[in-house]
Amino acid sequence: MRLLVACILVAGICLSVLEAGAADDPYTVSGIKVDATAQSRVVAQTMAINSGRDRAWQTLYRRLAKQQDWARQPALDPVTLQRLIRSYEARDQRSSTTRFVASMTYVFNPGAVRHILQQANLAYSDVTARPILVIPLGPTYDVRSPWTHAWGNPHVAQGGVPLILPQADAIDAAALAALKFDSASWQDVEPIASRLHAPEAYLALALPTAKQIVVKIRRLGPGTVPPIPDVVTPVPPKTPTDKAYASVADATATTIADAWKARTAVDFSKRAKVVASLHADSIEDWGQTLQKLGAISTITDVSVVAMDIGEARVAISYVGSQDQLNEQLAHVGLSLANEDGQWWLARGSSNPTSR
Repeated sequence: MRLLVACILVAGICLSVLEAGAADDPYTVSGIKVDATAQSRVVAQTMAINSGRDRAWQTLYRRLAKQQDWARQPALDPVTLQRLIRSYEARDQRSSTTRFVASMTYVFNPGAVRHILQQANLAYSDVTARPILVIPLGPTYDVRSPWTHAWGNPHVAQGGVPLILPQADAIDAAALAALKFDSASWQDVEPIASRLHAPEAYLALALPTAKQIVVKIRRLGPGTVPPIPDVVTPVPPKTPTDKAYASVADATATTIADAWKARTAVDFSKRAKVVASLHADSIEDWGQTLQKLGAISTITDVSVVAMDIGEARVAISYVGSQDQLNEQLAHVGLSLANEDGQWWLARGSSNPTSR
């Protein structure tokens, strides 16, 4: 009887967590500036709020999609776009009897956005990115260089994929003093990344010439990824140094973000299932694990195959590749490992081989 009750409870949790969906953070777009004038404040406010929706939708789409797909952004009519937004908030408001100015935050409905992108056959990534450490080199790391300074721009550092610099203190300065682009390893930068809770790092070597700046990029971190092409940014004559490096940092940040999206953007035409065992000491443990599975948008179904005291087998149906599933599992504190032909789901990292 106790086993039957446990199975029923777990089955109920499976249904509820999948309905809960993923965290909403990627679907919140802030900082949309609006300004409208009309015959009354109320009309001006309505016009301003409506005017920001299109820009919020473009910002969200570019956050989720790879740059190569930006031109394929689905065009939405005003009614569809309005229904796509769950809520909004106006901040820093200024108004008169005929004008309304504010900085808007729009919260989109994740399920509705996914439906539109899947209908358009667009691969996208809505995993909340963990911080990525960027180490600007030219050819060495210098916290005072214009190349490093360019990465401190909020436009670069606070995009859909958060890119962060090493801490400007003596500990990091000593560790980075001898860092070389070609020979550096993950072990060399992992202590710096760990201080910032960054699971990977990118070296960005800037090579300026008279007409352009070329940036070579290397990823350091667990696992392997395809090589990243050089970023080549033309620099017109007499361009101020700070402005030139700001443009190069922006282009390099987009390239790094695209490399991350290439690993996490999901092709929803690919479907698979894995059956895995997991340990738990209580119904609460089951619930916590299944809640985490429910927070992964690429998992379409979780069902209990078998259950015994302290152990269960679950069938996990998902879209995309297994590498993407593994990355999303790691993001919620779970790992999937194969031991002698049997899959096991566990809390924590599976400790993939470092590059």
